[in-house]
Amino acid sequence: MPTFNNYKLKKEMKRIAFLLVFLLSTLTSEAQHTSNEPKINGPRLYGASPAKEFIYTVPASGARPMTFTAKKLPKGVKMDKNTGIITGSVANAGDYVIELTAKNKFGKASKSFTLVIGNKLALTPPMGWSSWYSFGRNVTLDKVVRSAEIMKEKGLQNYGWSVIEIDDPWTNQPTETDPVWKNIKTRAEGVYGYYEGPNNLPERVGSVRDANDELIPNTFFKNIKQFPAIMHKMGFKAGIYSSPGPLTCAGVAGSYGYELVDAKFFADNGFDYLKYDWCSYGSIAKDNSKEELMKPFRVMSDALHAQKRDIIHALCQYGMGNVWEWGNESGGQLWRTEQDVHDTWPSVRNAFKKLSDKASYVKPGNWNDPDILQIGAVGAQSSGKAGGNGLTFEEQRTVMSMWCMLSAPLLIGANMELMDEATLSLLTNEEVIAVNQDALGRAGSLVKTIDNTEFWTKQMEDGSLVVGMLNLANETRTVKFPFSAVQLQGTQKLRNLWTKSDLGSFKNEFETSIPAHGIIMLQIKK
Repeated sequence: MPTFNNYKLKKEMKRIAFLLVFLLSTLTSEAQHTSNEPKINGPRLYGASPAKEFIYTVPASGARPMTFTAKKLPKGVKMDKNTGIITGSVANAGDYVIELTAKNKFGKASKSFTLVIGNKLALTPPMGWSSWYSFGRNVTLDKVVRSAEIMKEKGLQNYGWSVIEIDDPWTNQPTETDPVWKNIKTRAEGVYGYYEGPNNLPERVGSVRDANDELIPNTFFKNIKQFPAIMHKMGFKAGIYSSPGPLTCAGVAGSYGYELVDAKFFADNGFDYLKYDWCSYGSIAKDNSKEELMKPFRVMSDALHAQKRDIIHALCQYGMGNVWEWGNESGGQLWRTEQDVHDTWPSVRNAFKKLSDKASYVKPGNWNDPDILQIGAVGAQSSGKAGGNGLTFEEQRTVMSMWCMLSAPLLIGANMELMDEATLSLLTNEEVIAVNQDALGRAGSLVKTIDNTEFWTKQMEDGSLVVGMLNLANETRTVKFPFSAVQLQGTQKLRNLWTKSDLGSFKNEFETSIPAHGIIMLQIKK
């Protein structure tokens, strides 16, 4: 029989005890997650423009059927009582306080909700799903619609996941003889101008624009005009993709020279969200100055603002020129701060570490975007096994935690067909999501590093403080959290947001075990 050092034995027993407690807490949390009683989730406010059409679905968990009511809806707005879908437009700017109620046979829940009609969209970070990491260049309209259906079936919509975005490539790729190719140069030194083609997508080659200069969808998206209506009926926002250059990254037609035409196409057909990806604009830009980097996004923003529908503008240019300093000035509501992120620990670690000191650039309607969530089966772009994920479950939990701490947009990249219960648990914790959707609109910052443990903090609207304890080590460690690290002292009441459990009161410090690359999210109330 092997013998053990008493110290090692005690340490191992302590670790096992923690894991058992953690598992029990997780099971308790899951029981709360599956509660039949209604609960209204999501932010307490939503922004829309005067006299412009919008859609908002009240995110409410609990057993169906469920009925919804809304007191004091402003003129021009209506709610579907069976779905909680709010649509319409409000003529005059102002804050309209609405009393929302969700009711089923198990109970009733109410929430005060403010519709903010003004010049700010995306008052909380957008949440939804994007096709890129699931399907890449093999995306089809049928695959996107089916993904939305699964999201609804699995109840993700009830936690605020609302945008369904069609990514690259949905338009046609020009032929070698098409004049659009004359607008493309080789990659200019110092300017990102990536493009592919011609004929790298032979099944998506064809005429680029019709007689009215409208983009022609490729054969896999021939019914693209019906997509927004399908999404809206399900309660989702419809998202679309384009590039300010002549071509997208996949080499299909972009919006260069047709910005107003394309903005009108998006609005007239009911799209609510536009991802606008730099790609071949590097062959157009004169240099990499701030003015040149801003120009194409400003042009599209002006075109979007001229339309009758609210369309969130997501800038995608990979952090060039410190985009967080001027993204708002260019008319965007969110902006990519990094190259494409992948499902490896160094990649996701770099993505959120880069934003550790950039909280000052974040406020309602202004969001740093470290890219799509590397959670679940990221499929087409996975560095792990096919249809899998190269990150551990704890690393994926850290991704969700850090994106929420940073008030980053939450776009799922996972293949919905391969969604498992573990992944679903990461995406349906309303207390963690609430950190992201907090109306104060603050981003978290790295405030202290002690013995390979980072301490991140985020201020909440209710005066509480959320603390993220991140274990950077490659093994499970017992970590001590001295309250002085976040400028607190004395006795503090702690709540674990992932297990949705009150931990009790602690004096001066808190000690716990954290898995490798894992995180504990604590909320400290005043």
